Amino acid sequence: MKTSKTNMHFPKPYAGILSLAVLLSACGGGSANDDAGPGPSADVAAPDAQIVAYLKSSNIDFIPGANGRPAGTWRWPGTPDRHIAVYLPAPAAGNATESDYAAKVTTSVNLLNAKLSGLLVFDLTSNRPAGGNFIQVSYLTSYVPQGSTDYAAYCANVATGPNIGSMIVPDAGNNIASGPVYINLGNGHCNVTQDIVTHEFGHALGLANHFASFGDAPANGWTSAYFDVLATLYGNPQSTPATNIVVKRAGK
Repeated sequence: MKTSKTNMHFPKPYAGILSLAVLLSACGGGSANDDAGPGPSADVAAPDAQIVAYLKSSNIDFIPGANGRPAGTWRWPGTPDRHIAVYLPAPAAGNATESDYAAKVTTSVNLLNAKLSGLLVFDLTSNRPAGGNFIQVSYLTSYVPQGSTDYAAYCANVATGPNIGSMIVPDAGNNIASGPVYINLGNGHCNVTQDIVTHEFGHALGLANHFASFGDAPANGWTSAYFDVLATLYGNPQSTPATNIVVKRAGK
């Protein structure tokens, strides 16, 4: 898919209590760069230094100091084998679109569980957790800015709620602060592909800014480097600075 990079730039330094309302993200089709499309047929593993650079630009350097957080990586806490509940509501009876999205979420969850085996586990559930941090899939609630008709550019997003553009952020301990984290799929005027769903899970895990193998590739969208960056993020302790990152590789 294509992506709009609008509102992906943030002031530095960014300290103290973070105002969430102004942080907007867009993921979808319709702009200059391929976003989360299929990887190339001959995927070449990125070198370690590139994986660290991607993780630094997408996660470590995202609003440094926000909410008083220390420097370094931020993510879902707990390692290894962190279990993250993914609340997948049952599609409305007879709603083919919601059924399609639910099936794609299941496929993406299975893929990421295989790629990140030993590092984290997504647990799909049709029952909404009573509390705590979890991921909630929401149908047809992707944020579209008021007045915009570029629906493809805003086909899906990860946010603190449905129909809003506020991005998830780290708390003072470099945990993901939002509970729940919403994966908003579709706006009624675009095609949510399998690759879009897999891409949005990357945002839900703590990849804030796009990089060359995650939304900014000139031709092929995400590649194996996307999964290696996630494996590295979850294979190192929270608050690990870029200089101390040990690169981990995703499963095959």
